[in-house]
Amino acid sequence: MIVYVFAVALVLSIFTKRIKHVIQRNYKFFYLFPVPFVLQWIPQYREVWMPLSFAILVTLLILNKHIPGFKLMTVGTILNSFVMLINGWKMPVLRALADKYQLPVGMRHVLLDSFSAKLVLGDWIPIILPWKEVFIISVGDIFVYIGVFLFFLKIQKDK
Repeated sequence: MIVYVFAVALVLSIFTKRIKHVIQRNYKFFYLFPVPFVLQWIPQYREVWMPLSFAILVTLLILNKHIPGFKLMTVGTILNSFVMLINGWKMPVLRALADKYQLPVGMRHVLLDSFSAKLVLGDWIPIILPWKEVFIISVGDIFVYIGVFLFFLKIQKDK
C-alpha cells in the first residue's frame, strides 16, 4: 500500500508543481533511507536486523523532523516498531481478515486468531482500493501515509 500512497503523492506533487519544494529541502543523511528497508528483508538474524532497521529509520526521521510530514512518519514508525517488538519483530495481522481477503502472510507478519491488546496497533484495518486490491493496515501505517502526503504536498514556510 505504501507504494500506492507514495506514487499518488508524487504524481500530485508533480501536477501541483510542489515537487520543486520536495527537491529543494535541506535533508540530513537522506541517502541512508534505503538502508533500513533493505535490512528488513534479510531473512537470517531477523532478531538483529529488525530492531537495527527501525532504530536507523527512527533516527533518520528525527534528524529530518524539520521536513513536512516527517514527524507523523516518526510517530507511525514508532507505533509499528513497538507492536512488532512485542510480537517477536513481526507485524500482527488479524487472521479472519487475512483469510477473508485471501491475503498472503509473509515473513514480516504473524497471524493472530482474535483481536487482543497485541493487535491494537497491528494490521486490522482493511482497505479496499477501487480496483478491488485489498490491504490490511495498522494505525501506525495511517500516520506514515498522512506523513508521506504532507512530505510531497506541503509547502514549507521559510523561518
